[in-house]
Amino acid sequence: MWQGTIKYVKLEECLKAIELHVRQSLPVEEVEISNAYGRFLAEDVISNIDVPPCDIAHFDGYALRSNDVAQASPTNPVKLKIKARLYPSTKELISLGPREAAYVATGAPMPLGADGVLPVEASVVKGEYLEVRYGVRPGEHVIKAGSDVRRGEVVLRRGHRLRGQDVALLALMGFTKVKVFSRPRVCIVPVGDELADEGNVLKLGEVPCSHALMIGGFVLRDGGIPMRLAKVPDDPSLISEAILRATSFSDLVLTIGGASRGEKDLVPTAISRVDGARIIFHGMMTRPGRQTGVAVVNGKPLVMLPGLVQSTIVGYQLIARNIMFKLMGLEVDDLTIKARIAHDLELPQPKGFKRIVFVQLERGNDCYRAWPLRGESAILSVPVRAHGYVLFDEGLDYVEKDSMVDVHLLN
Repeated sequence: MWQGTIKYVKLEECLKAIELHVRQSLPVEEVEISNAYGRFLAEDVISNIDVPPCDIAHFDGYALRSNDVAQASPTNPVKLKIKARLYPSTKELISLGPREAAYVATGAPMPLGADGVLPVEASVVKGEYLEVRYGVRPGEHVIKAGSDVRRGEVVLRRGHRLRGQDVALLALMGFTKVKVFSRPRVCIVPVGDELADEGNVLKLGEVPCSHALMIGGFVLRDGGIPMRLAKVPDDPSLISEAILRATSFSDLVLTIGGASRGEKDLVPTAISRVDGARIIFHGMMTRPGRQTGVAVVNGKPLVMLPGLVQSTIVGYQLIARNIMFKLMGLEVDDLTIKARIAHDLELPQPKGFKRIVFVQLERGNDCYRAWPLRGESAILSVPVRAHGYVLFDEGLDYVEKDSMVDVHLLN
């Protein structure tokens, strides 16, 4: 039986412990760019070509030599012979001589010698001739070669998470594959006699396994592969078996519930029964989230997430998420936004503890306003209504209205 007690550790010390005990362990893999969305780059992406590779037309119109029409006006139009019609699919370049023009569709390669485009709405065509009544400046309505991306340019950095527009640019640069970090396999182990399969008609003494669904969503959001074991009763032997099974096919294990001080908080005991397992810390000086803990079992990191839902979220955001990124050799890509607290806020808290407050954002005239959402740690509607949370330093017990804060977004 585990004889330890919860010993609260400062958040900074918890993060240092993760640095010491968790190493990058996930390999690099190469994937087709069609499957690269949402993946984290394992190396810088450097363009081998200019994009676009040649000057192209920015609008439908007529490519011409600006010198030919420098003196053009409604009273002194210039006639140019229309030599060709060019489209984005055109595979051969042509040259324009003096007093020649070519029709160009948007995205078509510019003819050699041409340096401007007269938009189609300003064009007057008479048979095989273009009548130009306005001057065209050099470079007007032309996208120059390499104006989007230059050959040799570092376009995307290692650790960047690929978005739809990034994948499109990879295709434009001629990439078919890209090197990315493997997705961490995260096994979620829900613990508790009271847990029931979601969707069933609940009886007295039963609650749905909703926390596991939530954490699985967070894992997906952060680029991991969520896997889930069946609910485990409050039995240390069964919990130990489940944890061992989870470590056999995952990179990170997350238990939910059973991590506090009650009679049925048996996860620490279960961990202590596993040969070679070690609890790194159990107790974090944040509120909510203070029952969070980290262990190493079979060489795999395990995070004990508390069962009260706001604490579950905080434990995941501050600790489990950090470990996921650490396994990939990356820093957490935490998105924050500046906002002003919408009203005075009292922060009663245990001495030395940081306080996490969920907030709802409202767009103001000069910046966002953050409305604190209050409710006990078991209240799920608070994080549901929240756009993010604010992490207040220990020792701060009062925040004045309009104080500027960093809101960590919960996307």
